[in-house]
Amino acid sequence: MRETVFEALAPVCPRCLHGAEQRSPLVVADRLETRADHLWHGTLHCSNPSCWLEFPVIDGIPIIVADPATALANAQSQLLRRDMLPAPIAGVLADALGAGGEYDLTRQHLSLYAGDHFADWAPEPRPANVVETLSRGFDILGEMPDGPAIDLGGSVGRGGWELSRRGLAPVVVADLNIPMMRLGQALALEGHIEIDLRRVGVVYDRVRIDLPEDAGASPDFWAIDAMMLPFKEDAFSLAAAINLVDCVANPTAVLSEMARTLAPGGGAILSTPYDWAPNATEISLWLGGHSQRGPTAGASEPILKQTLLQAGLPIVGEVLDAPWRLRMHARAVMEYSLHLLACRRDGGSRERPFS
Repeated sequence: MRETVFEALAPVCPRCLHGAEQRSPLVVADRLETRADHLWHGTLHCSNPSCWLEFPVIDGIPIIVADPATALANAQSQLLRRDMLPAPIAGVLADALGAGGEYDLTRQHLSLYAGDHFADWAPEPRPANVVETLSRGFDILGEMPDGPAIDLGGSVGRGGWELSRRGLAPVVVADLNIPMMRLGQALALEGHIEIDLRRVGVVYDRVRIDLPEDAGASPDFWAIDAMMLPFKEDAFSLAAAINLVDCVANPTAVLSEMARTLAPGGGAILSTPYDWAPNATEISLWLGGHSQRGPTAGASEPILKQTLLQAGLPIVGEVLDAPWRLRMHARAVMEYSLHLLACRRDGGSRERPFS
């Protein structure tokens, strides 16, 4: 976390904001270690004396959520995981630990996301889905004002680099997956990383990714909840949410938070394949995908559009079938057809409707 970014965005305590409608600024309480211009280890505090909640900064990533204790407990193994092991040792562990466990699933997810986000920066380059989707979104959106941007659910962060390359600054990549953000953070600081691309089963090939000179300014990586953002109203000029709304517990809350934290006239770019799953979102909170006998016959597209309009995000344009081709392993590809939308925040007040 760069303190210049922290000061520019002026985050507030999410527990005070979303629990008591108080906009209590966060302050840097402890600077235990810095690396380059990043606060690497330290703590942030809520400035409200009746709250005084602590938020740790671990490996350069601030964890700013309404319930830090639960978040830390859930991410315990991720936070305590050591750096990437030498490839032969990683292979021994993979064979010994077998398939389906936490180590195997983490490697698969990193292979999937990093291999896709940095595909065009790899030794054998191919198009990066995130870049192409954002590019189409910007084409639809048109002219954008300068200012801060946030990439919600940005995982390893390629979307953050793309937003920076478009002239937006500062840029925050928001996610709750610590290993993914650590990977992006390493690329930002070291200028290169090594990733394991899945070939078959638990067999992986190690590949080096170098950060190109024209990549744009590196984003900051913050562990924050897209459904309860720790920012005041009108904080951002642009918000992106690529393939996020069908992967969260409450999609409507994410869209509401996007609208609340966008400045009037600010832009939003989002996409989704409507790949609803009950382990991510309770069926009653899906945007479509159920109630086939209802007025929309179960379709998701009209409900998403209606939700955006109700949130104060009028739609500028859309693509109903944007392609997304995802490499699963050397012999498997998953193909999606995304609904891509570009919106522009209206000029009305967007204070959060607290209940």
